[in-house]
Amino acid sequence: LHEVIARLARRLQWALDQMRRLDETRARKGTLDPDEDALRLRCDRFIKKLKGIETRRRREAEGFDDTNTYAVLAAEGFLPGYGLDIGTVVGFHLAPRYGTDLSDWELRRPLALALREYVPGNLIYANGHRFYPRFFHLEATEPTDFQIDVENEAVVEVGTAPAGGAVGLSTTALAAVPICDVDLPHQSHISDDEDHRFQLPVSIFGYEQGRHGAGKAYRWGPKEVSLRASVHIRLVNVGAAQLVRGSSRLGYPLCLVCGQSRSPLASQADRDQFAADHHERCGQPVKSVGFFADIVADALCIRACVNREEAYSVAEALRKGACEILEMELEDLQVLTLGRAGTNEVDVLLYDPMPGGSGLLDQMTVRWPEVVAAARAIVESCPSACATACIDCLYTFRNAFYHPYLNRNTAADRLRTWGEGLTFAHDIPPRLPPPNTGGLPVNAADATLRALLERAGFPPPICQRTIDLGRPLGSTTPDFFYDDPTGRLDGICIYLDGMSGHIHGNPATQRRDREIREELRHRGYHVFEIPFGHLSDRNAMVKHFFWLARILLGRERADRLRDEPSWFSSGQSAQGDRQESDPKV
Repeated sequence: LHEVIARLARRLQWALDQMRRLDETRARKGTLDPDEDALRLRCDRFIKKLKGIETRRRREAEGFDDTNTYAVLAAEGFLPGYGLDIGTVVGFHLAPRYGTDLSDWELRRPLALALREYVPGNLIYANGHRFYPRFFHLEATEPTDFQIDVENEAVVEVGTAPAGGAVGLSTTALAAVPICDVDLPHQSHISDDEDHRFQLPVSIFGYEQGRHGAGKAYRWGPKEVSLRASVHIRLVNVGAAQLVRGSSRLGYPLCLVCGQSRSPLASQADRDQFAADHHERCGQPVKSVGFFADIVADALCIRACVNREEAYSVAEALRKGACEILEMELEDLQVLTLGRAGTNEVDVLLYDPMPGGSGLLDQMTVRWPEVVAAARAIVESCPSACATACIDCLYTFRNAFYHPYLNRNTAADRLRTWGEGLTFAHDIPPRLPPPNTGGLPVNAADATLRALLERAGFPPPICQRTIDLGRPLGSTTPDFFYDDPTGRLDGICIYLDGMSGHIHGNPATQRRDREIREELRHRGYHVFEIPFGHLSDRNAMVKHFFWLARILLGRERADRLRDEPSWFSSGQSAQGDRQESDPKV
């Protein structure tokens, strides 16, 4: 809920900031340019709609009533919306006040799809017209720097170690901003002379962020296959594909002050004029930047494919085969390759974009022989008998960006060679981000609790993590902190409460602690409160650790921890040894 409210607040704050900036510009220049005037009008109308001053007209109905709180929460993905949860990135079109038959509308996209569509230079087809992404609602954050290996289509954030080894000498630096809401000005009517819809080919590279939930590892012939829950993935749009591959010209022309952009395919004179105007108007040079998005999704990974042709061809064939066997649409699963710097080998992911997962990947592994057989039938029996691939076998409009890599003959050969059997190898434990080693337990009670956590098989906790709650509560520092491996919570806070009168036994302190912890719960954190006296009570600690294990370790390990509390006896023995060795004063 906090995330959804923060998203709505960001949109409002963006509109207020733009109006404030444009008012200052008008006071300095005397009047606004036409594009600035249109932007100010758009922001003013957006704020009036949020306040209820400007109500929606009948022709602007979009399937949900945005004056109803529950409908807005459903549309933003917080509540079950009966199909309304269609994305958190919004493209806005506010029609001119006069001289048009167009109405206001919003077009929502999931993060991964918005990263491909809502970029400068692309065209959006809607309501019989064509629109183009132009004004981006940028967040108030500095761009993130990445190193791009164009040849091997690999990306890594500057300052972090690449997963596949050293970064190659051919890497190029690129700053990128998070994908965000965007205004879509009108370009033209859709012409009958247009045989094909235009979609800007873009280059999107990705990498795993070293965090995922529990999963299972399999063997598929010579290949390693893994199915993991809640895999954290970062996708980076590095620019228009033809420019990235042809001239290694990365990014999109974007003003980081006002968020206005130009197409990377525009003429050099147009881009130079755009840069000069915004350098004079906004006081900062225009940069070529990319866009990135962080997603959390269940993923099926086929590791160490020889090249992208093998990876894309096999993954697309499996996706189409799953459509034949399971009750799913093609877009219910998405394909992503993860490159490695300095090598042509790639990992390919089939990931489930639905928040929380739909269970389709689990069904695929259960019915793997049927899925593989259906995939083989598709690639071996193309109705057009094409040489590589066509719309009758592997091509679709949505996968146009990797058409050059699709080859049904390659897919057929690999599916025959690797067979139809999927053999279980071992379980995969959840992987949490590395703990912050800067903080350590501050007293004996904290050390005892940490020892019990380690004896019970929990990952090392983060000690003394400070969380800023803003005014009037300020900040709070839990004794221990865990990141949620499922990504559904913002974190798990563990407080060890003492009972001395001047600390936690004081009514004023208790009231403040209660307010802070309620605020944490409202913001999406799970709070555990362990009284000091429970450290010596086995039954109490078993109860605390059981619920903690349900979140961090899963149901099976939580049941084992509750039924076999030998960890508590070992921890108490260790605590007793330490206490006996302490000198008496």
